[in-house]
Amino acid sequence: MKKMVLKAIRRYLRRHLPKEMDMIIRRADAILPELKAKAPDIGGKENSLSENLDMFLLFLSYYEASDHRMAGDAIDEIIDDLYRQFEWLNGLMNINRKASLSVLRNYLYRSYTKYAERVRKKQSEGEWLDTWGMLVNPDNVTEGFAFTLVGCPLAAYAQKFGYMDLMPHMCALDHAYARLMHAMLIRTHTVATGADSCDYWYVPDKSETARNYKGTIV
Repeated sequence: MKKMVLKAIRRYLRRHLPKEMDMIIRRADAILPELKAKAPDIGGKENSLSENLDMFLLFLSYYEASDHRMAGDAIDEIIDDLYRQFEWLNGLMNINRKASLSVLRNYLYRSYTKYAERVRKKQSEGEWLDTWGMLVNPDNVTEGFAFTLVGCPLAAYAQKFGYMDLMPHMCALDHAYARLMHAMLIRTHTVATGADSCDYWYVPDKSETARNYKGTIV
């Protein structure tokens, strides 16, 4: 995924900052290790969610390297670009189809349950203390699939080092993911907006719930 993000970032630079592109890339390459050195240890490749933190730090390196010109609007455009690169998945992951939903839900619930168990074990040993906690379908919803992430190392990093204005744009990636599988993400709160967790409820985008939902979505 990192390679895909880097390609999308460089396409953005060619469109908007072509004359400064090489300089910005060099600066970003130099800045990234400094940003990583300030980040919490959440397990690296052992942690299936750690790529989210890596991607956030990659965006921050270009934000800093471009003198803050690659800010929220740039992140939005890059995420849209990434969505187009993966749009072919639309035909494979359509959760309006019951069979597709069942397969995806079962796979994710198994994966997320394993992740939650791994986190509990690691934290009991004093490791991964700053990673996301995971609650799998805490409200026992029967439509779509749902989970809750407790805490957020991205938001904690952003809060500590002054990047909170970028967080809504990073969080928007989850809505792009929803579109890839013909889903609507109903999320009422996030750590970035002051809660202690982020709730996720993905429902088929042609469902009555998706058509009629009137509540807050972040």
